[in-house]
Amino acid sequence: MNNLPEGIEELSCKPTDWMEDFELSQEEIDEMEDAKFLVESLIISSQVTVIAAKAGCGKTSILMQCCKDIVKQGYEVLYVNMDCGAADLKYWRGLANEGGFKMITPHFKGAGGIEDWMKRLAYMSTQAIDLSMTVIVVDTLKKIADLMNKAKARQAMGLLRALTAKQCTVVCAAHCNKHRTPDGKLIFEGVGDVESDCDNLVYLEGSDKDNQGAKTVTSEPSDKVRGIFEKRTWQILSNRRIIALDTVVDVTGDCEAKRRLEADATAIEVIASGITEGNHKRIELFTYAKQKGLGKREFDAVIKRYCRGHIAAQCEPLWRDDKQLKDNASYYVLLNEAGGELTVIPTNRTNRTNRTNRIEIQEYSDNS
Repeated sequence: MNNLPEGIEELSCKPTDWMEDFELSQEEIDEMEDAKFLVESLIISSQVTVIAAKAGCGKTSILMQCCKDIVKQGYEVLYVNMDCGAADLKYWRGLANEGGFKMITPHFKGAGGIEDWMKRLAYMSTQAIDLSMTVIVVDTLKKIADLMNKAKARQAMGLLRALTAKQCTVVCAAHCNKHRTPDGKLIFEGVGDVESDCDNLVYLEGSDKDNQGAKTVTSEPSDKVRGIFEKRTWQILSNRRIIALDTVVDVTGDCEAKRRLEADATAIEVIASGITEGNHKRIELFTYAKQKGLGKREFDAVIKRYCRGHIAAQCEPLWRDDKQLKDNASYYVLLNEAGGELTVIPTNRTNRTNRTNRIEIQEYSDNS
């Protein structure tokens, strides 16, 4: 007799029949396709949606705008803000009043405010009530659960799930890890149970502020969604006004290119200085870079990454390779956006490990 793990039945006629337990039914597929979005590609009715972003991205501003839009559809919206300070309370309360939804702040009700609010929420989830026209936004999720503790995180998510069983729509703001995946994507800050127990996990990627103080934010749906999500982009103006853009801005790509440029700053400076000093041929340029402490692997990666037309180029080109007819040797020339040459002014570099030095590039025209 086989000793099978507890809860595992003996195999039926085919060894792979058990895999059918993990096959989506047509009903589940139809549910995803027919999901009712309260906010396009961001918030689905009667589901738990976690919206994660790094601090300062602008998620609270965007969620507040979403609340205003949902109220216009006839829903009761309660924004539970447990992350705001006293200085910002008046501003956020004013926006809530203007948008027609309620701003709930249990952390201002004493030391046990949040705990008492959680108890009452748990009691409400046990009642025979219809919450299909109610939307609860929790800002932030870590205030009601220890996201590094699997048991406590699962308990909190279980409570939110109980609310959706009453058809309530639940939205939770959350934070992202300071580290990213190898390909530059955001990582949710917390145990994997939160991602497993929510219906949708959507990331927000925010740009730095531009010269007018505006910030661009684009949604990045994760693999854990129960609907047809597409990327969306908003612009947060300096006065905190939110504008939904018709086109999607690749903020993740822009941020990754910026991070890559910062990481490569010292190597770029060395290579650009070498070209400026007349080391145009590859072997000459590498010899120069090696003397400045640049290794072959890093030299090869950076010379290709910023070379116009190279198959491995990933960033805005800084130089071009004018192949020599005589020996087909690489011959590098610095560029500007118009294709002309550049003079590179090296920064004061005192430590090879400082990877964030700025490189100032002075352009000149052919007539100068």
